[in-house]
Amino acid sequence: MNDLETIGIRAHTLLCLQGYRGLGYSPDFIEKMDEVTGWLKKNPATMVRLLAAPDIFCRICPNLVDDRCVSSDSGLEGYYLDSPDSSTVMDRKVLARLGFEKNETYCWSDILFAIAENITSADMDDLCGECRWREFEYCARAIDHLSRSSHQ
Repeated sequence: MNDLETIGIRAHTLLCLQGYRGLGYSPDFIEKMDEVTGWLKKNPATMVRLLAAPDIFCRICPNLVDDRCVSSDSGLEGYYLDSPDSSTVMDRKVLARLGFEKNETYCWSDILFAIAENITSADMDDLCGECRWREFEYCARAIDHLSRSSHQ
């Protein structure tokens, strides 16, 4: 990554990045998450293009099949339908809650501010659906911390 690079990230992954703890779906996935989260922490002026489609993490996730998330929290029965997978539904909900548009570019620090101002752990049931990571509450606790930090 470099200072001029715009990173494409799924909208719901903005919330995942808050609670990321070095766990993931595969070693390659974890390596990419480590790289990007480290970069964003050191470079808050990084530009991020918000997606409602597979991103740089999805491309190396073993659950991406034909540009659809087929992980157990997406429901394989939906794979053969024309309806969006659960990841895309989460993306749309997060974009709406933050007041952002898909495929638009925003500064990472502005994204963090928008999350802190518009999302709390109480919103996770609606925004994150049946995500398997919710039970650990990493994202929920991190988002509440972000909100508290921004109001001090």
